[in-house]
Amino acid sequence: MRDLRVEVDGGVATLVIDRPQARNALARQTMRELDDVLGSINESGARVLVIRGAGARAFCAGGDLKELEQMRSESEAAEMAREMRTTLDRIPQLRIPVIAALNGDAFGGGAELAVACDFRVAARHARISFAQITLGLMPAWGASERLAALVGRGRALYILFTGEVMSAAKARKLGLVEAVCSSESFDDALRNLAQKIAAAPPAALAGIKASVNAVRAHHNPEAAGDTIAAFAKTWADPAHWDAVANLERRRRDR
Repeated sequence: MRDLRVEVDGGVATLVIDRPQARNALARQTMRELDDVLGSINESGARVLVIRGAGARAFCAGGDLKELEQMRSESEAAEMAREMRTTLDRIPQLRIPVIAALNGDAFGGGAELAVACDFRVAARHARISFAQITLGLMPAWGASERLAALVGRGRALYILFTGEVMSAAKARKLGLVEAVCSSESFDDALRNLAQKIAAAPPAALAGIKASVNAVRAHHNPEAAGDTIAAFAKTWADPAHWDAVANLERRRRDR
């Protein structure tokens, strides 16, 4: 694979988004590779899957705007959103636990990936933001429903309307992140946690995940059509492209 690395050790599979030059942002190729990995991870024999970014700066900075800005029409945006939502919906359907390891910032689509996982562990320096609103967009990959399930309706709306950049500590207080580790010991703490879970019987892990999902499912396929259509409209709207242009100007002026 070009953009992802998968390492399996002692029952723990670690999927690394390896695009540090783009703050581990998701290009279309990355999205396709992610779908392939999630579709075949059961064959690896892993008992736990950890998803993280390369390096220490970013878990995932969202979609790769430099590539995705070539995609202008509603139909193209809807196709991308439908494919990526389908990919993330694979995660709750897997029998094994999936941990989002926030080794750094999770913004936009990166935050969507994080909340699609079964739970989240963050380094203290990591930040999380559903920053889509700053680009005139809305989440398209299921994050609205997943976020509301995690933090409640009012908090979800506040987070999505403001695009607030939250520290790992604040995200934990809100129930968005389950554990925060010191940045220096993050890798060791993550390894120990994943190995501890992987040591449990697979049937017990699968049963626990299925029973919790039955109480509060983290994917709502019946909501996908309307959400994707609404996202596609915001993507093609001139307000979105004005916001993208303003963002690029601010980056050049730094």
